[in-house]
Amino acid sequence: MTTIAFTRPERRLAESIAFAEAAGFTVLAAPSLEIIPRSREDIDAMFSSINKGDIVVFTSPTSVEECRRSERVKESLKGAYIVALGPGTADALRYAGIAVDTMPQEYSSEGTVKHLSDSVNGKKVFLIRSDIGSRVLDDGLTAAGADVTEFAAYRLKPVDPKFLDTMIDAGMQGKIDVFAFTSPLSARSFAEAAEKRGGSDMLKNAKIAAIGRPTADMIKDLGLNVDIMPERATFEELIAAIKKRICD
Repeated sequence: MTTIAFTRPERRLAESIAFAEAAGFTVLAAPSLEIIPRSREDIDAMFSSINKGDIVVFTSPTSVEECRRSERVKESLKGAYIVALGPGTADALRYAGIAVDTMPQEYSSEGTVKHLSDSVNGKKVFLIRSDIGSRVLDDGLTAAGADVTEFAAYRLKPVDPKFLDTMIDAGMQGKIDVFAFTSPLSARSFAEAAEKRGGSDMLKNAKIAAIGRPTADMIKDLGLNVDIMPERATFEELIAAIKKRICD
């Protein structure tokens, strides 16, 4: 049986492991990023500035989950045009009772820019995301004529490297067939932890999967090859792409 390893934010870990195991993989997983929430006061202040007709882009399920801690968010979004970057984000919005107006066909920052570029000129666009989002959305929508406001609904911080020890040990023993990375920061954090343990070669001797283009770019910047990348940047499609490449 193929063994895959991945790191996920702790709140996504159990469901991700269950999904990968149901796909037929042996799984080694560990938390990769700690989510540091913003205060409710910060969220209230941000959403109070959103008006009818403004465009609000949620970039991840976590961005929705963090914002819905404020009771004002749902009311503040009435009359706004809501964009979900991917089906997981759309599901989180609907669960929160917020209707989704549109979703790009390509679940990425680049895809979102293409999807919105013809309709944002002269409009206010709010990007609800983490504190480490790429500049692709900001720059692309600004170039299309939008007045862009970015709001970091949460911060991401690498967890203590000790949580990665079991995975690194297995990788150094050649027991991992595929390393799957779901964000640029998690890829960099794992590579740095492996290097400190003298295990950099494990990433050169196994297949590497990236959830999307920004993650793939980070992996390449680390001097590694990306073997697998799904057409759409979701965890489910990442696992499906690995299965098709390795198992079929």
